[in-house]
Amino acid sequence: MGLSFSSFWSVWSILVSPSKFVASSPTAEYFNIITSNPSFNLVQPSPKLIILDLNGTLVFRRKTRKVTKRPFLDEFINYLFNDDNFFVMIWTTARPENTEIMVDLIFGDQKEKLIAIWNRKKFDLTNREYERNTKPIKNLDMIWNDLNSQIASGKLFKNNLKISFDLVFDLKNTILIDDSKYKTKLQPFNAIHPCEFNRERVRNGEDSELKRIIEYLEVVKYQSNVAAYMKDNPFS
Repeated sequence: MGLSFSSFWSVWSILVSPSKFVASSPTAEYFNIITSNPSFNLVQPSPKLIILDLNGTLVFRRKTRKVTKRPFLDEFINYLFNDDNFFVMIWTTARPENTEIMVDLIFGDQKEKLIAIWNRKKFDLTNREYERNTKPIKNLDMIWNDLNSQIASGKLFKNNLKISFDLVFDLKNTILIDDSKYKTKLQPFNAIHPCEFNRERVRNGEDSELKRIIEYLEVVKYQSNVAAYMKDNPFS
């Protein structure tokens, strides 16, 4: 008897897991919601939570803290903020001081439009893990629990306006943009993985990943279940 897709994923994840920080697999519930709720095209785009990584995705930060913007970054940020259906936040493994440097450079006066900024302190790391720059997993359940709790209590705002109590963030409407597949393995079909923006890409100057993501989001924003759609139509 052959393995189901979810069972195969679980076995594969266990075999390649190098440390306790690598979760064994996405949950069965995650797969069930995807398979039992196929995506369909909406007449109008629906609200989508956009979670942005920073270093390697939007910018390249050297050890000297010098930061280089990715090509088309300003166009990308304006695209996100000019669409009322996008709720944009940051989730980075960078430390608070480095997060602030990158956020200020990327967003400038527009950083107030972000609904949240999460940095390294938002991960469940010991002091030793924090200081050793351990790579943690980005579990979207943490985001969903936190933001949905704020919405229910009337404490989450976008552009100084309280977000509607009717909105619930989950796998059907969340998109994590991160160059690292390792960090997104718990909810793999909610992730867009651009090529890492590294020293080589800075030097050659030929990078259009953010323009390509804009084109992809123009389609995904009309999907009823982004995880189901992105599973069958991954960004590539």
